[in-house]
Amino acid sequence: MEGLEVLLALAQRGEAVGVRELARELGMTPTRVQRYLATLAHAGLTERTPQRRYGVGAGIHALSAMSLSASGLAGRAMQVLPPLGDLGLKVALGVLWRDTVNYLYFSLPGMPVSEMLGHDRGFPARRSSIGMLLLAEHDASHVGRFFGKEAGLTEALEKVRTAGYARVEQPDGETSLAVAVGTPPVAGLALSGIIREAELESHLKRLREAATQLAATSRKKETL
Repeated sequence: MEGLEVLLALAQRGEAVGVRELARELGMTPTRVQRYLATLAHAGLTERTPQRRYGVGAGIHALSAMSLSASGLAGRAMQVLPPLGDLGLKVALGVLWRDTVNYLYFSLPGMPVSEMLGHDRGFPARRSSIGMLLLAEHDASHVGRFFGKEAGLTEALEKVRTAGYARVEQPDGETSLAVAVGTPPVAGLALSGIIREAELESHLKRLREAATQLAATSRKKETL
């Protein structure tokens, strides 16, 4: 499990990082992280740079392809989610890891379909409707591991559980709404932008319909 955490933390970085820096981030000793990185490098999943830093290796592409094929969720998103673009809002399908939301699908109004799969950076879970939605699925000990006793978080998560969806007001005036995909949730589906109160229920209805399609669509394997 710790080896997987090291690999995921490195992949999330998107750039090479030093052993000590990664160890501090994960709360492990440098010696332990070094051992995991060396083992992962032997498997081709990490590689050491001339500057003695570590980045992801070529094997991560094979792992990525197998993971996407196994889940089928990203492929279904490309079939189900583009019609939500007619709302003129951002559309996101994300998963939670530690304290960060990572996107399988992310679109802005007018964005070409070819650019919607994946996203280059994660987003802080505390500021994300998807993050709050998925954090609400965990108990207090899990949430406390990454957020400590942050003021107001327990109450905010309880509000999400009661409502059945998450709503986050952003500093720029935008509103983000998220609903769960699957039972129990495997991901969160969100709309974000200028959302008037009168539009709330209709947007939630569209989100829930799309989430149901994502959860229900059977994954089809193709042989090439």
